[in-house]
Amino acid sequence: MENKEIKWYSRPTVLISIWILLGIITGLKQYLLSDVHSHINNFVIFKSSSGHFFNQMPLYLEYPKEYFDLYLYGPIFAILMAPFSWMPLGLSVVIWNLCNSAILYFAIQHLPIRIDQRASILWIILNSAVTALLNTQFHGLCVSMILWSYIYVHRGRDFWAACLIILGILIKFYGIVGLAFFFFSKTRLTFFYYLIVWLVIWGIIPMVFGGFQYGIQTYYDWIGILTHKNDLNINIQNVRTDVCVMGMFRRIFGDANLSNLWFLIPSMLINGIVYFQPAKWGWMDFQLRILAFVTIYLMLASTGTESPTLIMAFPGLGLWFILGPKNKFRWSVLVVTLVISSFSPTDLFPRYIREAFINQYALMILPLLIVWCVLAYDLWKDDSDGLIKGKSLP
Repeated sequence: MENKEIKWYSRPTVLISIWILLGIITGLKQYLLSDVHSHINNFVIFKSSSGHFFNQMPLYLEYPKEYFDLYLYGPIFAILMAPFSWMPLGLSVVIWNLCNSAILYFAIQHLPIRIDQRASILWIILNSAVTALLNTQFHGLCVSMILWSYIYVHRGRDFWAACLIILGILIKFYGIVGLAFFFFSKTRLTFFYYLIVWLVIWGIIPMVFGGFQYGIQTYYDWIGILTHKNDLNINIQNVRTDVCVMGMFRRIFGDANLSNLWFLIPSMLINGIVYFQPAKWGWMDFQLRILAFVTIYLMLASTGTESPTLIMAFPGLGLWFILGPKNKFRWSVLVVTLVISSFSPTDLFPRYIREAFINQYALMILPLLIVWCVLAYDLWKDDSDGLIKGKSLP
């Protein structure tokens, strides 16, 4: 397709300019507006973790003189943040946000779909990306790693797919959904071998840089802090966290003790039913829908879900929309999801409705749950609308 045939809003030059400026402007804005304990607190946690690691300090304690909240990522992430720890704070936060926006942009642009479909996804996820960037979050990079792991499987580059999957798991367990792409590989035995190799490589790096005893201790401490954080998240009085399906029902019923298993068990059964259809594993549209399915599921099932983390689900929303028929139902669901799940945390949304209903009952997750259920139906159908039946990967 010639550039002159592409609408201006779909042109890569326009889109990359927007996404690069997005990273630079949000990083600079948050740095100039904030002190250490406000707008860039998340990034300060990431940046400080590197110094703590290389000085063999406990990673998962509170450091109120440096930041508030806790470091919750794997020890490998603290090592990878070393280059940012060497830079001045203002420069490093701008580069951090630029990395988050640019790598996510390039991940979308390398998906095996048409150029106009990539542009549609980039516009659909734009506002959620802004929310994540204004919080200097990691989740833009996190979902990018999942997208890239699928892209590499699609291209037959299992070595790099395995690298990103294992790295994603050892940074934050969200990366485990990349294993859903295992059966899409044409060389599964080799892929399995690569997963083991990368597990060893990434897994021992903290012991190499921090010493065996300290490295092992950081893994134990990491598991402990994640368990503790999960307990803290399940608090119906805190409207910022637990914005997942379980949290929504806990708030609706006013029962803080409602078990996660009421959602997790049936949802895992649904995951298994729609995924284990071997005849469809080679269909490109099936693979892309699975990619959408698992990224949305992460946010539905995580007690750590909050408005800035929802960027993880929005590439899945975009894939769901561009791969299906553009009927009134899907347009309606898309618009409602954007309004409730993306724009409700912003000043463009009525404050009273946000505070009295959306936040109070964690309704931000409800439209994404509907999309996930529709995706499950699309995946299960013998020949869903638009599905490239029987088409193998090139």
